[in-house]
Amino acid sequence: MMPKYFTRKLGTVVVAMLLCDATSRAQSVVDAARETRAKQQSETNRRVFTSTDALGPATPPPSSGPSDRSAAATGRHEIAYDPYEGSAQRVIVNVTLNGRVKARLAVDTGAHQTIISGPLAERLGLLNETSAGVWTRAGGIGGSTPAISTIIETIRIGDIEEQFFPTVIVPPLSTAFEGLIGMDFLSLFVMHVDPARRLLIFEDVPPTSTLYGQRNEKWWRSNYKELASVRREWRDYAEQLNNEIESSNIVAGGGIEDARLRLDFARRQARNAERLLDDLNRRAIQYLVPMNWREY
Repeated sequence: MMPKYFTRKLGTVVVAMLLCDATSRAQSVVDAARETRAKQQSETNRRVFTSTDALGPATPPPSSGPSDRSAAATGRHEIAYDPYEGSAQRVIVNVTLNGRVKARLAVDTGAHQTIISGPLAERLGLLNETSAGVWTRAGGIGGSTPAISTIIETIRIGDIEEQFFPTVIVPPLSTAFEGLIGMDFLSLFVMHVDPARRLLIFEDVPPTSTLYGQRNEKWWRSNYKELASVRREWRDYAEQLNNEIESSNIVAGGGIEDARLRLDFARRQARNAERLLDDLNRRAIQYLVPMNWREY
């Protein structure tokens, strides 16, 4: 069963939309759109907006140079970890996300990307009305689950800080940690574990001409294709809804209102996916990523 926090905060009805057939998906989006509209109206009634509010939460700027490394992050790095969570003895480390939010994440070499929980995403400001999150699915060996695609600007572990991590928000995975550090971070280093001293040891990898922004060709290609696919799916769904509305004889009542709410929600999801793709493209330009790696 999905944790109550995640379904309440992120919208039970949208989760249902991703799991059911077309009919139930449509009704789910209607409910989600109504809930969003009510929340927006409530926020408008109780807040006095400033220019800062209008612009949304501040986003850390990208680095000015081609290197993601902080000045302190050179050579060998020893990071203390906790072997918690019962018999699993997972390697759990303290991290700082986006330069300000501290969390405990489990090291997972089986995860291709970093994953965070709903409560942690809320602390990061990634679940508010101005954030560019888009509904999708996250999968692994055990199956798939509804998720929200977004971007973490920085991850800091000990004296290491790396930038720009497309990630997904999922229901809480454990009470011992709030997400997973995946291979998108771990592959930037030679890594091994010293269980006697409970240390996670990272060693810097010399930069090569085949890496751009510390990422290889597969990383860039897969992120472009994934975000473009999500954008396309929501655009197609919005177009389908718009065609249904235009061809319908219904001009008033619950039916047409529900369809318009679904259309509004789908269009916002498509715009959010576009924002994430634009952010990825800005990074690719910054790091002079080859054009053929950006195809989708």
